[in-house]
Amino acid sequence: MIQRIQTVYLFALFAIGLILIWQDPVYASFQGSKDPSSYVLMFWNSYAGSAPVGINTVPERCPNVISNGVNYGADWMTIVVSLSAMSVSILSIFFFKNRKFQLKMVLGATLLCVLILVVMLGRYYIFKWGHADFVGQLGIPLIWPGLMAISGYMAYRGVKADEEMVRSMDRIR
Repeated sequence: MIQRIQTVYLFALFAIGLILIWQDPVYASFQGSKDPSSYVLMFWNSYAGSAPVGINTVPERCPNVISNGVNYGADWMTIVVSLSAMSVSILSIFFFKNRKFQLKMVLGATLLCVLILVVMLGRYYIFKWGHADFVGQLGIPLIWPGLMAISGYMAYRGVKADEEMVRSMDRIR
């Protein structure tokens, strides 16, 4: 049935992803250790680098960090994986009659949310290890992909509980 609790969890996964794609919050920031006025911000779907004019931030190692302004570059992997997780979660709501397929779809959406989290942490640590002249810190918006994964897991548990309930009713007959 559509009015089960897993529908709420799947819609929450979709809503959080939609808000994050629309807002594009900063989840990590770096500040130059040699020059405190240079910084790099990592966004959900894009990232920007900035430094004062005349400061060389080694553009050959990091082509998206420029030395005279702000450069936004879309991170297509995060965008595509987020949209995939969101669309799978919404589509799985309507497969309530085929619970086994719905279970697989919800598990897929949950794994895509975990992949988003891994990609974002991976981007942060790769930049951190590749640029010793920047000191970085993670931000609060990194919690949102975790909440997407948790809501996907809760929806998975709800679908699995429904499937077990139906199986137990079949055994009684």
